[in-house]
Amino acid sequence: MLPHVFRYEISPHVWVCLECDGILHSSQSDFQKIEVVQSLDFGRMLVLDGVINLTERDEFVYHEMLAHVPLFSHPDPQQILIVGGGDGGTAREVVKHKGIKKIQLVEIDGEVISVSKRYFPSLARALDHPKVNVFVMDALRYLKETEETFDVILIDSTDPVIKQSGGLFTVPFYKDCLNALTERGILAAQVGDIGFETNLVLGVFSKLKAVFPVARIYCAPVPSYTMVPYGFAFCSKTIHPEMDLALSRFDKSFQTRYYNPQIHRAAFALPEHHRKDF
Repeated sequence: MLPHVFRYEISPHVWVCLECDGILHSSQSDFQKIEVVQSLDFGRMLVLDGVINLTERDEFVYHEMLAHVPLFSHPDPQQILIVGGGDGGTAREVVKHKGIKKIQLVEIDGEVISVSKRYFPSLARALDHPKVNVFVMDALRYLKETEETFDVILIDSTDPVIKQSGGLFTVPFYKDCLNALTERGILAAQVGDIGFETNLVLGVFSKLKAVFPVARIYCAPVPSYTMVPYGFAFCSKTIHPEMDLALSRFDKSFQTRYYNPQIHRAAFALPEHHRKDF
């Protein structure tokens, strides 16, 4: 019997195939096709419009690096905005920081939340944390209308090639984020595969640099996403991610599986061919 195979594109000439037991869930929301696939090596996978959003095996790398790099760079983060993140993984990491007072999570697709609560409860239970307020709405509208300001904004969206996320990778949206940040505010965002999608990531990064006084790229290995380190952006008004650190808050009681102070610093060390690009 031939195995079930999940096949996804990294570039027009590179495809990855994962052997799977089958599809646990498949539905079409108002925004995207949502699937939960049971793979043999990566466990359950949340797949949105055919693109892996997370897997049980390596989601912690992505969520820890998106959340903890900016949070441990800020001297006193209290008010947090998460854009996207309906699976709950980023919220799970943010609530680990004891000084956090409020987390606003804005997810456009309520069905992502429902599916995550059913199939990824260890992530999604963070959405019910008393500090987390969930808004099912378009983040573009939320940031236009909100009068709140935030110490850290985390953009946990799907890739810019996905239709419903395109507006989250524009200069007007980044300007709205800048206006919603406090004076020492930080924005962090996933920006994609810097190896196989270099031009796409450069386009996103150039828009961030046009808006934020400080803009840096950092990386982490997320094997289910791509074969090379995955790219994140660190942006702020004044804070530099290697100079202005609050790593004294990272002690033995703070539990992570990937992130630590050494990883924090090393993530900003780019190979020479990427240093020239970014």
